[in-house]
Amino acid sequence: MASAVTVMTACSPPWAEESAAAADTTAAAAASRCTVPQVIGHRGTPEDENTLRGLRDATDAGASGVEFDVWWTQDGVPVLSHDPTVDRTTTGHGPIAAMTASQVRALRTKRGEPVPTLKEALGFTAARRLTAMVELKPTPTPAQVDSLLTVIRATGAAPYVVVHSFNADAVDAVRRAAPELHTALTHEKTQITGKEAARYGTSLNVSRFLATPSAVRDWHSAGLKVYTWTANWPPAWEKAKAAGVDAVLTDRVEPYKEWARTACDPTVTAAP
Repeated sequence: MASAVTVMTACSPPWAEESAAAADTTAAAAASRCTVPQVIGHRGTPEDENTLRGLRDATDAGASGVEFDVWWTQDGVPVLSHDPTVDRTTTGHGPIAAMTASQVRALRTKRGEPVPTLKEALGFTAARRLTAMVELKPTPTPAQVDSLLTVIRATGAAPYVVVHSFNADAVDAVRRAAPELHTALTHEKTQITGKEAARYGTSLNVSRFLATPSAVRDWHSAGLKVYTWTANWPPAWEKAKAAGVDAVLTDRVEPYKEWARTACDPTVTAAP
């Protein structure tokens, strides 16, 4: 960010010096307000997505929070997985909804990590007071909502949790059962107003392609925090910063932190 330079001449009017000083003060104030969004580890890390190792590695790299996905087992236990089946991420096969929690827990990822329960994941994040963005993949049944809330409350994670989903019905189910929780719609492809997004909670988790400065101002004016995903390279990070979003979900936490150190004026150190 280049600093403005004011040139004074002998013909400058008598108030020019005062105006120049005011301009310098304004520029300095603007520089001091330069901030970068906080960083959230998307699925923890891509190498160990939705595992405790992935959550820990994202945190160790400097993430202020982590995002992960939840499905329910046949016996009603919420576990971490992006996919409805275990085929892609583990050496096992089959849908999670057809397995017991014990069967899922016996599996290992291709890097040898177990599939964690939501209780284990929130125990980890709550102990470190990390933001935990819990994405619900299916629309939960009433019993599944109860199990979700039981885990959130038992782990003490409630102040740090944002329950979100692409599925508006899933978000509505949680809001009806626990209106005190932070919830968010996860949204892509079409524009959404702040008024519409605020129906689903205190935040909006939105595709980075929709996060323009004017849109973010509208969402903020509706009282929403704005998360954007998935931003993995400096041009996308710069766009998110310029738009004024609150946090960026990324697969590349450590490179993001390195970029953040120099994202503002070199004379101003801004940390996420």
